[in-house]
Amino acid sequence: MEEHFQELENALGINFKNKELLKIALTHSSYRISHKHEDLEDNERLEFVGDALLNLCISLLLYEKFPKDREGDLTKKRAYLVCKERLIKVAESLRLPEFLLTGRREKTLDLKSRLNMAGRAVEALIGAIFLDQGLEKACKVVHKLFAPYFKTLKLKPLVDAKSRLQEYLQKEKGIIPVYEVLEITGPAHKPEIEVVVKVEDMVLAKAKGTSRKEAENLAAKKALTKLKKQSKA
Repeated sequence: MEEHFQELENALGINFKNKELLKIALTHSSYRISHKHEDLEDNERLEFVGDALLNLCISLLLYEKFPKDREGDLTKKRAYLVCKERLIKVAESLRLPEFLLTGRREKTLDLKSRLNMAGRAVEALIGAIFLDQGLEKACKVVHKLFAPYFKTLKLKPLVDAKSRLQEYLQKEKGIIPVYEVLEITGPAHKPEIEVVVKVEDMVLAKAKGTSRKEAENLAAKKALTKLKKQSKA
């Protein structure tokens, strides 16, 4: 198994001192449950640490790279970088689904579901790197993994979907959208939040995310697509 993980270490550009941390980062809860006799630890605790580390490292990198940006601009950039979509892209670049330890049923899931699990494991990996080699090394790995998306930030100013939806509705209809949380599921450290966006009690779109902000932005994006299609019809 260590030889198998060596390929991933090479891709990350590090050599874990404590190989057990790497194994834990790649252990999905379904694998732990299906191997109860082995008394294993899954990656949820490391995911909790990695989530905080990822936000910190990205914040530090943005602060350094965009010295003229105000807080609001930095927040938008961070939201663009630290999201489910970007984590999945990073997981794909590392071929993480190949390394993830999962239960038998999870191995048969479709690619989208496996990539979702792998995206969360990216955060667990970052947490493991921090515990194994410290903050500086963890941030260097984050910079390496997210470098392609930093380049995208420089192409044009980022305006989040919520802002674009509000501007569109105010201009076209003179109204503003309202967001409501429908349901919160999943573990406390990594909830899945479902949100609906409405105008005058009419549902425009629903979406789920790991934070209310992410879910609202995804719902706004769906609503914009829907409204623009209707305007062309």
